[in-house]
Amino acid sequence: MRARSLSLRVALIAAGGSALALIVAGAVFIYQFSTAVERNFDARLETLLLTLITATSAEGEVDENAVEGRSGGTFSRPLSGWYWQVREADTGRALDWSESLRFDILPVRDLPTETEPARTFTIQASGGRQLRALEQLVTLGESRTFALLVAGDTEPMTEDVRAFRNSVIRVLGGLAVLFALGTALLVRWGLTPLRGVRDDLNKIREGEIGHLEGRYPREIEPLVHDLNALLNSNREIIERARTHVGNLAHALKTPLAVLQNETRGASEPLAAKVGEQVAIMRDQVEHHLNRARMAAQANVIGAVTPVAPIVGGLARVMGKVHQERHLDIQTHVAAELRFRGEKHDLEEMAGNLFDNACKWAASRVRVSAGRREIGRRPFLTIGFEDDGPGLPAEGREEALSRGARLDESKPGSGLGLSIVAELARIYGGSLSLEDSELGGLAARLTLPAPGD
Repeated sequence: MRARSLSLRVALIAAGGSALALIVAGAVFIYQFSTAVERNFDARLETLLLTLITATSAEGEVDENAVEGRSGGTFSRPLSGWYWQVREADTGRALDWSESLRFDILPVRDLPTETEPARTFTIQASGGRQLRALEQLVTLGESRTFALLVAGDTEPMTEDVRAFRNSVIRVLGGLAVLFALGTALLVRWGLTPLRGVRDDLNKIREGEIGHLEGRYPREIEPLVHDLNALLNSNREIIERARTHVGNLAHALKTPLAVLQNETRGASEPLAAKVGEQVAIMRDQVEHHLNRARMAAQANVIGAVTPVAPIVGGLARVMGKVHQERHLDIQTHVAAELRFRGEKHDLEEMAGNLFDNACKWAASRVRVSAGRREIGRRPFLTIGFEDDGPGLPAEGREEALSRGARLDESKPGSGLGLSIVAELARIYGGSLSLEDSELGGLAARLTLPAPGD
């Protein structure tokens, strides 16, 4: 799974490093402890073997009182876990053994060799017990050699190691929890400046501030400076584009207006043809200038426009324009709805659609707006509905094309819906034509909305 979150990535790295360190430390602690316990056990076996050697006579008999006195009585209690026995080195026959063995002897078949006169090994005793034994060849007197063996039960040693391992696991587990909490706090505290940058960027998108403000750590100061420079550059580019579009509009519209005025009073065929072409040129110039202006404005960072005042103002204007028709104009727009874009663009899009609905309405026009999520992004949907004749489904795509006029009896150039659709696309939204519940046509305008 990819860690797309920086906090998660840092936390996973810290948690993985801490877990690895704790596991290695725990393994080392347990190994060192078990090695030390085993070393101490072997040291005691060596001490007891020396005691047994000094208490053994040349005939292989053991002075048990001497052994018991130096061992603390561990060999006199039956099944105490500590045992000794003496065997002949030639035949392996047991000559003597400790009282803790009672009437049994240890199940050892082989004997130490001359190349390895002393050995440490494990004996499987009765009852499933494991004994760790130390056996050595010892020559007593002039010629007799004996195999002297001492053994101890490893269960207490194993229990000590197991108890220590459980303690280590509990302690290191507690440390792991503390490390996890500490890592979470450190990550949250350490990434606070980045969350501040994110919050300020959201405020810039909402139009609340114009630049990243405040003091930031040295590590992200270059990022903050670059972002502010990018914001300034974006605004400068947009202002230059607006200026150039305005200059171009004046440079083209004035000569076209002169040509149109010159041909208006003339009756020659050439003048009529020139006037017709000038009108087409004006429509084309207006379309492309609007498109250039829209492209310059659509990506303005921080532009946010309330929707309700725009729709309310347009409703009053449309009521006056179509006053003689006595249209029932209804608006249902929540006060908190906002459009992430320029006010002028929203006025142009909503005005075109509002005017279109009023032109075709028989008696009723309804405008409603709402907010919804599309692909985890917030969008604003404004619907313009009328109770007019509507539009067949096969003609709706043509109605959105540039210059299309499905009814020449209505005034207009046919550019309104195409401009609205194109401007909506530039903002990342859309315009769709549907059937209205009122019986006519419903134009649905979808535009980006600011985040909460």
